[in-house]
Amino acid sequence: MGCGMGMIKYLLFIFNFIFALCGLAILIVGVIVHLQLTHYAEAVKENVMFPSITLIVIGSIIFIIAFFGCCGAIRESHCMTVTFASLLLAILIIQVAVAIYAFVALKNSDDLAISIRKTYAEEIFSKYQQNKESTEIVNDVQSVLKCCGVDSYKDFLNKGYSIPWTCCSVPEGNTCTIAEVENKQGCARALQDVFKYAGAALGGIALGIAAVELIGIIFALCLANSIKNEHRRGYRV
Repeated sequence: MGCGMGMIKYLLFIFNFIFALCGLAILIVGVIVHLQLTHYAEAVKENVMFPSITLIVIGSIIFIIAFFGCCGAIRESHCMTVTFASLLLAILIIQVAVAIYAFVALKNSDDLAISIRKTYAEEIFSKYQQNKESTEIVNDVQSVLKCCGVDSYKDFLNKGYSIPWTCCSVPEGNTCTIAEVENKQGCARALQDVFKYAGAALGGIALGIAAVELIGIIFALCLANSIKNEHRRGYRV
């Protein structure tokens, strides 16, 4: 094997080590985003968990593939190297598809925004103080996202309720004054922003790592071609 291919061999090993770290990064980000979206999932009856779950699966698979890629590079195995490149290409295609879905479905979808508002207003907020589960969801969303009502604090007043403590920084059980919440955004908009930013983050990370994977695929195919040529020349049994 020439000096150039020898360098590619070790570069491929290094890249596979990076892929393993990328796989862990995707896995960790997917888990974190999944946990964050799960916190609000009950308020949104949409399939918004798909990108994060997919990234968790992809991260795990990339980590395993990277391990075999390292073995293929070190052992100079044509079969293992080509298999590694093929599997990584399949992952790259799936990853790009997930990134596109995340950008389009979560970041720029007017239908999703409408669905979030409708679900939160009609199925969650409308049962506030009538249903324990709905009350807890509303309080959790308002506490975490620093929002109030569906569109504003007026939603509570229109239902004949006082403004709850989760709309402002007062001890639990107390009520908020209008002055304390008049500039708070509604929770429907806050929930839309959560999923929009989650989609942008997932899509950006997936595309960034896909670019690194593409370089690894090129290196793997170059190394596999070099190994095949050496077999043809009779340098190896």
